[in-house]
Amino acid sequence: LTTIPQYVYAQQTIINVPSSDVLPYGEVILKQSNKFRPFGDGKYVSLTPQIIVGTGKGTEISVEAGTSIEDTTSVKMNITAKKVFKIKKSARFTVGGVINPSLTEGQKPDSMIYAHGSYLCKKTKTTITAGGFVGGKQEMPSLTGVMLGIDQTIIPNKLRIAVDWMSRDESWGALGAGLKIRPEPTTSITTAVIIPNADENRLAFSVSISKYVGKVLPEPVRKEKENNGDNL
Repeated sequence: LTTIPQYVYAQQTIINVPSSDVLPYGEVILKQSNKFRPFGDGKYVSLTPQIIVGTGKGTEISVEAGTSIEDTTSVKMNITAKKVFKIKKSARFTVGGVINPSLTEGQKPDSMIYAHGSYLCKKTKTTITAGGFVGGKQEMPSLTGVMLGIDQTIIPNKLRIAVDWMSRDESWGALGAGLKIRPEPTTSITTAVIIPNADENRLAFSVSISKYVGKVLPEPVRKEKENNGDNL
């Protein structure tokens, strides 16, 4: 009998904002995210496969390759890392960084550094997240902003409502709202509406599927200190 641990139910993002959930060492999640705007002058489709790996001691990394299909096709990598500190059973503090190098355009990568705190109200099953970030478009981070998020459980381990928001008019600045559905313990489906802050942009839609793969990396070999007789 295989027991699926509680952290399988974790989500690595609220909608767009990184969450305070983190995978244990060696655990892997595979994710496919799709964003699209089917109407208006700004029609586009974005397809982004992603792998998330727990690296131990409250840290994880993820790598994704996003292909955006508009008038032209562009491909960007998205490399992220985060560290989660458990303050209490219901509170966490998270710091992380993101870098977005382009694979099709000769330009410097976008980047962002963030930090936020999260609190779980066990009585209402509501997680509230608030923090800030420093970002940069094709330069070192220099633009500051805020990030907020609410994750509300409706049916435990089956259905949640999530809303998050990031300030500024750059590409990351948007309001996201959607549903997180878990048809079975190791699979999660998130559907959301994305409303950019910039006036010239129009709303888009997002659908992502996450699959918990399990423990892939072996436990690191711990070198035991040799007893040379000094303690005798």
